[in-house]
Amino acid sequence: MVEKKEEPKTFKFSWKLILIALSLFIIITFFAFYFGVIKKTCEDDICFNDALKDCSMAKYLKVQNFNYYKYSIDGNKGDNCKLKIELVKMALGTPQEKIDLFEGKSMMCEVPKDELMKVQSDKIESILTYCTGPLKEAMYEQIIEKLYTLIVSNMGEILYEIEDVLT
Repeated sequence: MVEKKEEPKTFKFSWKLILIALSLFIIITFFAFYFGVIKKTCEDDICFNDALKDCSMAKYLKVQNFNYYKYSIDGNKGDNCKLKIELVKMALGTPQEKIDLFEGKSMMCEVPKDELMKVQSDKIESILTYCTGPLKEAMYEQIIEKLYTLIVSNMGEILYEIEDVLT
């Protein structure tokens, strides 16, 4: 009986296979950026504000007043730019009732493109009218609470002024 020698298997280098794989990678990456699966990560206000002016997809983790905010530009929706703002973590030492009210809450905003030039990442109050969600509700709840406290603390002066006007 004659034994057959097994020949070692060799790997053939194929340029076609490499080009197909590279082309697929480029196409998948393009669509991932285009549809927002992969977003540009900004490290500073300048980068994020530039992306916001163009409504190009980007994300940004910002510390403002020791609170951590997560901004995400989700692209165009008609004549508006979609933006998500989330308060990720409140500052250390914040009272628990404020943490419960704000932390982890987010809001979705659809800002008209002609308003984007005025928007800055540190002045989110300027776009509140274009937003909906739990974070906006929490902000309004705090505003109402502050106004109520202000009115109650000045009730004596208010009543005196009313009495003065009526008499």
